[in-house]
Amino acid sequence: MTETGLLFDRSELQDAIETGELLAWKKKRYLEFKETMESTRYPCHFAVNAERNHTARYLFVGDVGDRDALLKVREGLRQYLERYQSIAERTTLVIFFKPPPEEQREQRYRDQFWRVLEFLNERDPEPWPSDVPADPDDPEWEFCFAGESMFIVGRAPFYTNRKSRYTQDGLEITVQPRRILEDVTGDTKEGRRARSVIRDRLEDYDDDAPHPDIGDYGDPDTREWKQYLLPTSNEESLDEFPFEIDTKRS
Repeated sequence: MTETGLLFDRSELQDAIETGELLAWKKKRYLEFKETMESTRYPCHFAVNAERNHTARYLFVGDVGDRDALLKVREGLRQYLERYQSIAERTTLVIFFKPPPEEQREQRYRDQFWRVLEFLNERDPEPWPSDVPADPDDPEWEFCFAGESMFIVGRAPFYTNRKSRYTQDGLEITVQPRRILEDVTGDTKEGRRARSVIRDRLEDYDDDAPHPDIGDYGDPDTREWKQYLLPTSNEESLDEFPFEIDTKRS
């Protein structure tokens, strides 16, 4: 049992691997992630530093189409958001889904990704935060759960050219609470420098140029959700948010 229930930290994962307690698919998924983060070229230095500094937390769930797996995502995310401010100034939650039994088409992964977020929204334990717009078409909208807004990144096997979003064995979702990003967003010196570094690294790391939908939070021309699971082509963009946000709780 980990100290946070469903979540692992890096040392706990290493112990589980060394003792053979971690299932084979979990070990494979984590080691692939670790190898990617240890690359000096990986664009998102926040995620890289969270792995290197042992401030990331990891959640393994089953098949993304399994309701029990989605309930595990809900509880694991709730645990993380309850504790993340005591972990470190910069921290990330990485959610690994069990690899599918056979190869899936891109649209299948996309449907599964948005179903995860819809499931979380439908079963959010808290009302939508009053300081976050409820309309995804608002430039200051961001996905919220348990009273926290967060930036979400989906990675999957179909991103063969957009390597920063590529995973070999299945869907992966990373979560970064907006609170830990406040000093690197907006029109600040640190924010501009951080975004410039990430964009330069993207141009070097990916075979494709950075997608036009990648932008700054709050920019009138940017919609955060369009960056969550990017199109494979720079000529494509999502026109509508995939589901209706529920902002009330009984």
